[in-house]
Amino acid sequence: MKSRLTTSNLSSLGQNSIIGNGVKVKVYLEGHMIGPGKMELLKLVAKKGSVRSAAKVMGMSIRRANLLLKTIEDAFHTPILEKKMGNKGTKVSSFGKDLLKRYFDLCKHLSIESKEFISWAYQKKVKSKR
Repeated sequence: MKSRLTTSNLSSLGQNSIIGNGVKVKVYLEGHMIGPGKMELLKLVAKKGSVRSAAKVMGMSIRRANLLLKTIEDAFHTPILEKKMGNKGTKVSSFGKDLLKRYFDLCKHLSIESKEFISWAYQKKVKSKR
């Protein structure tokens, strides 16, 4: 099976991924997919304070970043971004912050569970060979 993530094709996560290793979840809601790339983008907006800076870190255009963020809002019918006072940057709404926390908590939980499952399955395999 060929890996989708190679040095020549860094996928939507790019070289500067802040997600890390473990289970990454894709959620399908009303025809919209919300996954690690979009959630990383939203997390970067929260960290950097602007869509422009987040897009630059991920190596994408501002137009593409705005399109991806809009698909999240369309899926939930709720704004995830707010303009800062004086139109100087962007901040993540309280719903957006809650969405980020719940998404990354889910990924962390599933990563822990999958490690436990793999450990259990490996132990069963070793015992059955004896």
